[in-house]
Amino acid sequence: MSNDGANFQSDAAVPILRDPVVTSVVATLSDVSLVVGHDGKVRAAVAKPESSFAPLAKSWVGQDFATLIDADSASRFRDRCADLAARAQKGDPSPFRWVELVHKGIGSSGVPVRYAMHWVSQSEEVLLLGQDQRPVMEIQQQLMNAQIALEQDYEAQRELDTRYRLLMDFTSDAVALVSATTGMIVDLNYNAASLFGASRADLLDTPFAERFSGRRRGELMSALSSPLAVDSPGPVDVELKTSQRQLQLTSKLFRAAGEQLIFVRLSDPEMGSVADGKLVANLRQLFYRGPDAMVFTDRDGNILTANETFLNLTDVSNPSAIQGRSVADFLARGVVDLKVLLENAQRAGQLRMYSTKLKTDFDATVAAEISATWLDDRLSPVLALVIRNASSAAARRGEAGTADADMRGVMELVGSSTLKDIVAETTNVIEKICIETAIELTRNNRVAAAEMLGLSRQSLYVKLRKYDMLSRDED
Repeated sequence: MSNDGANFQSDAAVPILRDPVVTSVVATLSDVSLVVGHDGKVRAAVAKPESSFAPLAKSWVGQDFATLIDADSASRFRDRCADLAARAQKGDPSPFRWVELVHKGIGSSGVPVRYAMHWVSQSEEVLLLGQDQRPVMEIQQQLMNAQIALEQDYEAQRELDTRYRLLMDFTSDAVALVSATTGMIVDLNYNAASLFGASRADLLDTPFAERFSGRRRGELMSALSSPLAVDSPGPVDVELKTSQRQLQLTSKLFRAAGEQLIFVRLSDPEMGSVADGKLVANLRQLFYRGPDAMVFTDRDGNILTANETFLNLTDVSNPSAIQGRSVADFLARGVVDLKVLLENAQRAGQLRMYSTKLKTDFDATVAAEISATWLDDRLSPVLALVIRNASSAAARRGEAGTADADMRGVMELVGSSTLKDIVAETTNVIEKICIETAIELTRNNRVAAAEMLGLSRQSLYVKLRKYDMLSRDED
């Protein structure tokens, strides 16, 4: 058998590759080429001169091929060989299989090689044409690292975008980003959109200067840009075209991704005092921490925002679940209650102590008293609702109903008893009611109740026993 790479053939009677030229081509195209006999030993081995297999290939000849690869690879190789032999016996004209094997003794963890297995039926040998997979693995690792870096950059960009969007929505100022080149609105927050009387989506990519009257487009953009050359730019006075509201614009020029942008803050000079700022802060704290539920709706009764107390009353899980829903969904009489609230609030400006019941998301009901205020000093009027839980008041009214029943019982004595007896019975009823009220007001403090009624403590206990208002332990 010749094993010099120029005449790659077996020592059997029939050579594996008859043509030396074909043998040379195969040896050149493959990183390593092997012939394994039916006994599992390497009959011939050739490697490219520049590959890492070149100094080892000649030493493999005569060795058991299974000792050159790891255990898993040896098992796969035997299965492929058995499959090739079975297919050859069935008359497959060109049995051929791929297998990936890991060679031991090369590198720290072995070298993966992808072999094309060809069955040589004349000598029952297997011709293995292998390609070193390390370059492929390096490319795959580079692609994976690039993908990981891309994902990290994407996540960082998403985080920055989330922070920017949260800052835009959370700030109480009305702000807009305007292109210094085109004068178009690049972005703006909800407060700025509400000043313009349109939605944010409708305002994007529209001329910023067209939202104001009395100023031409070039004039306004020049006024916003020219003061930025100095350290302290002054405000620009403008008038809204839709509502004729007077505003002041303060701006800052900056560059991002090669484009010049103007950061514009819109403020109302009449509402910019420190006192008003404190009032707004106090009202915000009252909205979020107040004991009463507060809801703001649009002119149709659709909820714009609500505080945490309202969520607790209606058993709603989170604020986003109620935005856009009609407040009628949470009223016992639905649209009827909503119509009463809207019509009376619009007509009189406000409605106080409207008694009804709230519906929760789990179909429970809660007694409530609602005060409504119509806020119409804007382009989009808002209905403000203050809702108080009236369950305890309803319970007290029920207890009062018991006292009323006692009085009706006294009135029923007329005609069947003398006036003296009726007056005595009435005195007992009133006395009982007064004692119950004093006990309730003092939260069952007997000493304080006795002082409130002008009685001694012993006299109060006597009357409590008389009307069976003491527990058995106290008796």
